Amino acid sequence: MVVVEEVTKLSARRTQTSSEAFPDDALASIRAAVEAVPASVFEGSTKHTEVGAFDAAIADGLSQYEYEGDAAGGYNPNCKLWSHQGFNYSVDLYDADVRIAIEVEKSERKNVSDDLLKFQKGYRTQKGGRPKIEFGCLVVPVNYLGRHNLYQHSLTKLDFMKGVLFIDDVAVIGYRDPRPD
Repeated sequence: MVVVEEVTKLSARRTQTSSEAFPDDALASIRAAVEAVPASVFEGSTKHTEVGAFDAAIADGLSQYEYEGDAAGGYNPNCKLWSHQGFNYSVDLYDADVRIAIEVEKSERKNVSDDLLKFQKGYRTQKGGRPKIEFGCLVVPVNYLGRHNLYQHSLTKLDFMKGVLFIDDVAVIGYRDPRPD
């Protein structure tokens, strides 16, 4: 099973109190889905390849969420937040009822900023008079290549952007990648 080592909410790191905090029950469900992923989903992959099985295994534990991929390897349009110049912007997992978007990162530090901006844009995009995204969740490794802590990098980005990140809350879940370094 995958080990979750750290969980932090943006709401605990900023002084603004007008926004709602990430719902504890939803965060507990996401954490449980990450922890339920068997380490075997990483077998046969390298640190440099996509681990789509990890995303899919998390999605299996969160049946109320739409999953960007599907069993046939296609694309789920229910995870699309908006389109611009022919490009679809979507998230890995999305629950439209509670307005929670989840992005799963396996390795790339640069993607964290992109994910936070997606959450921001999703908060600014309305559907039915409400933001499409009210809460964002990043699922990131604490031990990429044995020396890079994407979890800590995510917190640094959150601290840097918190003054201009208008979204109710963002949670960051740091997991230990079970592949040997």
